[in-house]
Amino acid sequence: MFTEEDLTRALNEAGSRMRKTSAYLVGGCAMIFMGRKVATKDVDIVFESTSDAKDFVSSLQHAGFAQIRKHTRAYDALDASAILEDRRGIRFDVFDRRVCRALEVSEGMKARARHYRTFGNLDIFLVSPEDIFLFKGITEREADLEDMRILAETRLDWDTIERECLSQKGSGRWAYMLGTKLLELRARFGIDSPVIKALMEHADLDLLKRVFSTVITEGKDTFKEISETIKNRYRYSPSWTRRQLGILAKSGLIGVRKEGRRHIYYIR
Repeated sequence: MFTEEDLTRALNEAGSRMRKTSAYLVGGCAMIFMGRKVATKDVDIVFESTSDAKDFVSSLQHAGFAQIRKHTRAYDALDASAILEDRRGIRFDVFDRRVCRALEVSEGMKARARHYRTFGNLDIFLVSPEDIFLFKGITEREADLEDMRILAETRLDWDTIERECLSQKGSGRWAYMLGTKLLELRARFGIDSPVIKALMEHADLDLLKRVFSTVITEGKDTFKEISETIKNRYRYSPSWTRRQLGILAKSGLIGVRKEGRRHIYYIR
């Protein structure tokens, strides 16, 4: 575990060798700089371009860091551009715009972030506690649940967390992962969140849409055709299919138009 002094020294070493650029801290290191945490095992840092991420990796290597090629499944899921560590054990997880293959530092996150400090030529921004909470909510690292507890015990804007999660590309997946983590947070620490229901409902709708997207072929399937396919594939009754189509239509995820006496369903 490394302290603010250790991390500041490492960022200075890397930043002094870089061209002018900026990056966002999205994990435990940001929490240290915010005063929410004493030490961390690694630094999650996100750059806005591939060239900036590569420049940082090169600077770290010149400062004595080496790339780690083999790591755990939890780290594989993060999909970092590079993971580097020095002889002291300080680890940097370097990301090119996205974390976990799709969750992006969005314009909303950038607007909520605050400039912390300039290390050489590297301007460091700390994303908001709400956005750190979101990033930690979609990882598989055990230690991130403890950080979520720390963040949740301070005042968080849950509406911001929900809104950001649902605005991301592939939001159904993130809503499910975050909702599951929130359920675990409640079970282990007694910390409840008002957004669990909305997240899980969104995840369920997304799953339903993906299922029906494989059934509704060319935007011209009747209820009879859809229900027969669902029954053959999944053994669900026509009444179940009718209910799910109604839910999806009400949510605006599928459309329905009338052609004579037939109702034609299509994916929006």
